[in-house]
Amino acid sequence: MAQASNFFIKGKVIAITDKEPIEGASIYFSGSNFATISDSLGMFSASLQSKVFKITVRSVDNKLKIVSIDLDQSTEIIIELEKKEKLLDEVVITAEKSDANVKRAIMGVEKMSGKTLKKLPTLMGEADVIRSIMMLPGVSTVGEGAAGFNVRGGNVDQNLVLLDGIPLYNTSHLFGFFTSFNADMVQDISLYKGGIPSRFGGRTSSVLDVRLKSGSFEKWQIQGGLGPISSKILLEGPIFKGKTSIIVGARGSISDFYLKYFDNPALKKSKANFYDLNAKVTQNLGKSQQLSIGVYASHDAFKLGQDTLYYWDTQSVYLKHNALLKNGISHNFTALQSNYKYGIAGLKSGYEYNWRPSIIQKSFKEELNISLKENRFIDFGLEVNFYANDAGTLSPDASASIIQTYEMPIEQSRDFAGYIGVSQKVGKKLNVDAGLRYVVYQLVGPSDRYSYLSDTPRSEETIKDTLSYAKNEVIQTYNGFEPRLSLSMQLDSGFAVKFGYNRMQQFMHLLSNTMAISPADIWKNSNEQLPQQIVDQFSVGFFKNLGGNMYETSVEVYYKKLQNVIDYVDGASLYLNPTVETQLLVGNGKAYGAEFFVKKVRGINLTGWLSYTYARSFRTISATNEQIGANFGIQFPSNFDSPHNFKVVLNDRLNKRITFNANFTYNTGRPITFPNGRYKLYAYNDVFNYLESSGLIPRDGYDVASYDFRGQTIKFVQRSTVTEILDGYSVPSFTLRNAERIPDYIRLDIGFTLDPKPNSKFNSSWNFSIYNVLGRQNTYSIYFRSATGLRNQARTFKLSVLAAAIPSLTYNFKF
Repeated sequence: MAQASNFFIKGKVIAITDKEPIEGASIYFSGSNFATISDSLGMFSASLQSKVFKITVRSVDNKLKIVSIDLDQSTEIIIELEKKEKLLDEVVITAEKSDANVKRAIMGVEKMSGKTLKKLPTLMGEADVIRSIMMLPGVSTVGEGAAGFNVRGGNVDQNLVLLDGIPLYNTSHLFGFFTSFNADMVQDISLYKGGIPSRFGGRTSSVLDVRLKSGSFEKWQIQGGLGPISSKILLEGPIFKGKTSIIVGARGSISDFYLKYFDNPALKKSKANFYDLNAKVTQNLGKSQQLSIGVYASHDAFKLGQDTLYYWDTQSVYLKHNALLKNGISHNFTALQSNYKYGIAGLKSGYEYNWRPSIIQKSFKEELNISLKENRFIDFGLEVNFYANDAGTLSPDASASIIQTYEMPIEQSRDFAGYIGVSQKVGKKLNVDAGLRYVVYQLVGPSDRYSYLSDTPRSEETIKDTLSYAKNEVIQTYNGFEPRLSLSMQLDSGFAVKFGYNRMQQFMHLLSNTMAISPADIWKNSNEQLPQQIVDQFSVGFFKNLGGNMYETSVEVYYKKLQNVIDYVDGASLYLNPTVETQLLVGNGKAYGAEFFVKKVRGINLTGWLSYTYARSFRTISATNEQIGANFGIQFPSNFDSPHNFKVVLNDRLNKRITFNANFTYNTGRPITFPNGRYKLYAYNDVFNYLESSGLIPRDGYDVASYDFRGQTIKFVQRSTVTEILDGYSVPSFTLRNAERIPDYIRLDIGFTLDPKPNSKFNSSWNFSIYNVLGRQNTYSIYFRSATGLRNQARTFKLSVLAAAIPSLTYNFKF
């Protein structure tokens, strides 16, 4: 008897009233052990043997529906669900099937829908993607208001952040107080901390994949919000009903109003503003193809006092085409161009200047996904990226400015990547997700390059030659394989043990001598002296669901080996430096930790999670023939090492309309290097001439002595005359690198949301929140100043960015 053929079914679950996608609906096929779940776009797919199926669709807020289908060819279906009439709907804070955390092969991944994002407590009424993922285990930041985030011992530049496939080099507004993502545009977010799929590359720590909504094909809608810092608006609807849709979202700041209320005098005189814009047009090409074109633009400007203006901008455009082909094959093509500009403008009279670096990226990516049968999937693809990294030209910005033009070179680079991934269920208990990625990176001309003497630490004095390269001539090549493997052994219906390994490579690096990202930081390509960073991560996890999948618990243990991490010589000069490689050090690192996580994902009233993370991150920068060492070659904690991290998130629906939210965070204070003393340096010739011309020498009991140094005779007086009569140059002495810590970080936020009345035509809500309700003065940094009149002493000062409770009231509307 001939074996039945396999056909591919693709479907979409939508609401019968407004045709909006339904996320998290469970889809079961009669006579098959295969089941799936609709994603944030309401989509699901399966490869099944030919037969007549009854498809059962279940959703928490909607009535059960059963439909029949004769699967004699690959097909697409749309399933419409009717809303349930309930006194109080169940709250769900997961973007996946209830037992997906146990059944999927990969671990170290967290998913969150746009609806869940908006349920979390906010700063000044703004739902925030970055601030929300910081409430997850293994994710931290160096301080209040710091841009960027750290994942499992990685630096901020080691995170690949994608906005609908567009890579972002800066993800924040107002130096980290707000994210660059408009929460109303977000469909869902996925954070990969481990088990990173082979389709992602270019960064070594994590991947934050943020997907945006498409506009409605059925009806026009408008929504927005008015808040104390920013206001926003979103418009979506059909250009041609059922065929073409558009969605446009914009935010703008009114934050200058708030700055005058801070105690810091410099902030009172400062200005800060930002905006961001998202637009996306989607065209349905028949039943199985879709074309979309999108743009993203953001702008920030921050003026500190009256002297300096910082700014950073992103302008991106992308085109996507996806289609369901025959035999269960789907294809996705993406082409994009992104222009990230950043810099500083000097405003002081007579010293006006402008410094504006930029990174232009052009990328093309083709992905194919094949569903072979019920439990086997293959995906593979090719990716090409081109970069123009301009280190910026310093130029005068006024006719009377004394600043002279100083031009920095533009670095051209490219990389080519191919990957393949396989997902396979082996037997009833073992799931395997394996992948392999291969990357070739090239730094190319035109460029003039310095070469240095061998067996000698790099410095300006050791430059031996300048080499010129023509356009597209290869200067340096790096390449390598990146294997990925995830295994999951399901021991019973609610318990699984998982193992993961992945290797990642990174060819662009952020150079910064500050704790957090700032517009003064620069990106640097891998070159002859700066190889690619390589990270190998091993992880083991235990996952257990309780109470009918109402509670998810997990323990994940990981170890990371880091190669070619970047550090700096003491007092490094990074900006407008054509020989910046002389300021860089290359070494190794390691990171390890354990993450404990308990989440209540379903409930009529209370949902939320708590987590505890123990994490360490270290660096070792040893001396070699080409570089000096750091910290005498002794291992030291990284700037973002935070051993203990405890977080709690609560979402409590008090009644049909009022929801209470709260989150609590505790972090161990980050490492810091303190001065532990100071010593004196004297210019002996200057001192001797001063004493002699003043008639203070010769004196009884003090002799004039001398020595020769490089052909110069140095005269000085013996004993303690110099110390007693004239003070020398004071030089601080420091502890070993990162040997001390700032105080621990503690913060509690609360919020209340008032939703509209049921069946209200005008859907509006109010959000009242208090950020840092305890008013704790969390330390961002500690610094020292010499105490006037006190010999050999210094005073300690503490910087706290947000040192008070900050209330906010935000009005959101939708109709």
